[in-house]
Order: sequence, then structure tokens, then C-alpha cells
Amino acid sequence: MIPRVEVARASATRQILLIDMDAFFASVEQAQHPHLRGQPVIVCGDPERRGVVTAASYEARPSGVHAGMPLQEARRLCPTAHYVEGNPQKYVGISLQLLDLYLEFTPDVEPFSVDEAFAGLGPETPTLADAIEVARRIQSEIRSRFDLSASIGVGPNKLVAKMASGVQKPAGLTALDEQGFCDTFWRAEVQTMWGVGPRLAERMRSLGIVTVGDLAHAPEGSLRAAFGIIGPQLRAAAHGRDETPLIPYHRAIDAKSVGHEVTLPEDCEDEARLEGMLLRLSDQVARRMRSEGYVGRTIALKLRDRRFRTLIRQRALPRHTADATLIFETARRLLKSNWKRDPLRLLGVSVSEIERGEDSRQGALFGSDQRSLRLRSALDRLRDRLGEASVVPLGSLRYRRELGHVPFGAVSPSRGRPPDDSRDEDPA
Repeated sequence: MIPRVEVARASATRQILLIDMDAFFASVEQAQHPHLRGQPVIVCGDPERRGVVTAASYEARPSGVHAGMPLQEARRLCPTAHYVEGNPQKYVGISLQLLDLYLEFTPDVEPFSVDEAFAGLGPETPTLADAIEVARRIQSEIRSRFDLSASIGVGPNKLVAKMASGVQKPAGLTALDEQGFCDTFWRAEVQTMWGVGPRLAERMRSLGIVTVGDLAHAPEGSLRAAFGIIGPQLRAAAHGRDETPLIPYHRAIDAKSVGHEVTLPEDCEDEARLEGMLLRLSDQVARRMRSEGYVGRTIALKLRDRRFRTLIRQRALPRHTADATLIFETARRLLKSNWKRDPLRLLGVSVSEIERGEDSRQGALFGSDQRSLRLRSALDRLRDRLGEASVVPLGSLRYRRELGHVPFGAVSPSRGRPPDDSRDEDPA
């Protein structure tokens, strides 16, 4: 497929690409399983369990199926689709190979997600026309080496590149400068803006800001009064201006949070069962933090009921930790004080305010602490050798069958907060 190109004016500034793999998970399955090519493919967790759509191929999307939709609804809309259990390790492996490919064109590569990456071009590629040529070569190499397609946005900054990448899909190529950005997006709804979620958009509409152009022309003072320090930043973004630096991943960007969440096999209001799941989730979060060398301070509990209402409550600890028991006890207290006894369909635990380091108890103190840390280290080594399922918390054994997929459950977002979530500090 020959990429389509949209170009808006020339620019003499540094150019940035946002390379977005088209329907990545579904496309990988189609590329590796020829009988799926040209067929509607829906990637999910275990197709026999309740869950949500992880990715839908372009053949499935005309039916209305999209990522995040409950599987039950997807089956109703697209009963003839192939439902494929996702393989995160395979997708991450290909994602890493793609990053290696981008490094052949520029050393400034910043992964944005498993299927997206920014690439900053150097002074030898000063114009949009030069950047378009590089983008075309990258698309060609992706097609040749992986039998996959990518849509690429080109712009003078990350904001413009990101939004340009969504103008044409799949296999699109759109290059915009700031004026081209305004021409393309000012008539679009304000929620089109990168970083503007449903709630923020609703607040803007209540102020008469309906389109991106409205936001661009809103008085800066009014925006500051309504949205604080980000008000003027939103206005600048509506003009296509963004000073967010591109940070190459070889600089080892640290994660902002670590979390696990799981969609339950069926709606659950059994408190003991929910606590068993919380224990397993907390154990997995702590295990990941220790294996990656992190400790964290703020524990968050995520609940979603059968009406898809999501609630997030969090509590800060007096010290950083990677201790599963402390994480679990905090999450359990949050559950007890915030759960309204409605049946739940999703449960999640995450830890933020994380930093590199060891549990602050380490090296401190009492014999009992030292024995606990030595035991935990021994259990970690055992898991390293025999696998995650070799050691599980006693309190979760009763629900082991239901929790078999938790170690590979969805990782909570580390960049910002989901726009539809309700998150507050727990007052306790």
C-alpha cells in the first residue's frame, strides 16, 4: 500500500515524527496467521472469559467494535469475527524490534506506548519535505520487514506530530506545521485535542468553548481562572505550540507508576473474594516494583462497577515501599472505606510516586524486619527460577483459578490519569 501524504506548508524548524502502528495487536496476528488476513480479528484476553476488546482489526471496526468495549457487546456487533487471545510478550518483542528499526534513522527515539514512538530528526532534515521522505522510508521498511503498516504524523513538535498521525489511517502520512495544524483542527471539536478528555471537554463546553478554534481564541485570563496554570497551556496547544522535550529512551526514562488490574469473570460483591484478588494484585505490583528496582509511596485502588462507573481512591504512605503486605493493607482499607457494596466488574491496584531505591526498612532496624526482607528476597529468587505461579499469597489460593491471568493483567496507565476516572485522595 502506498502511503497517502498530506502536506501543509514548509518549515525550517526541527521535525518530529510520531509513528503509530495500525491496529497493532490485530495486525500482528494477521501477519503471522495468513488465514486471518482480510478477516475481522478481535484481540482480547481469554475469549472464554468475560473481558474487553484489546484491539480490533480494520475489518472489524465497521461493525462498531473498538478497544475497551465489553466482549459480550463485541460478539453481538461482530459475531463472525475471529476472537484471538492476545500475547503481550510477542507484541512487546516486535515493539522492541521496531524501535531498533527507528534507531537506524535517528538516535532520538522516544517510545510513547507499545505501538507508538516519537522520532526526532536532526538538522540534516530541516524541512517537512525532508521529514516526509524519511517517514516514507520508515513505512516501507516496516512493511518489508514486519508485514505491518504504520501511520505517521510529522510536525515541529510532539503535539502536532501526534495529532497529525491520526488524520489519515491506516498507512497515512500527514505533515503539518503550526499554521497547517490550525487549518486542520480549528473546526474540530475541542475534545479532539490531545490531552483533553471527556470531563475537561465538558467543562470547556460549559464555558462556550466547543471547537479547537474556540479554545485558541479564548481569553487567556478566563482560561487561567477556569483551569489554573494549564489554561494558558491549553490555549497555546490549540495553536499547535508545544515545548515538551523529546527524551530518547536510551536515557532510561523511569516509570511513573506500576499497577495491575483485572476484569472479574463475573460481577462480584463477595468481600472476602475481592480481598483475595486485592492480595494477589498487590503481590504482583510489589513483585514488579522489586524486580525493576522501584519503591513507591502512593497506593491507589481502582473499582469499576457493572455500569462501568470507575472510582479511584488513593492514599499516601509516610515512606516509600515495595512491600506487598503494606500495599495490600492500604488497598484493603481503601476498599472498606469507599466500596458501596455494588457488584464490581474490575479491580485494580497501583503504586505511584515511585523512585529508584530499596524499601526504606532495608538496612534499618530490627531483627524481625531483617528476617522478613531475607524471606522476601528468597521468595523472589524462587519465582525467578520457577515462575510466578510457584509462589502465591496464601489468601488468594481459594481464587487461584479466577486469578490465573492476573500476572499478565493490564498495566495501569503511567502517563496521566484516565479521563473518565474519578480520583480523589482518601481522607483517612
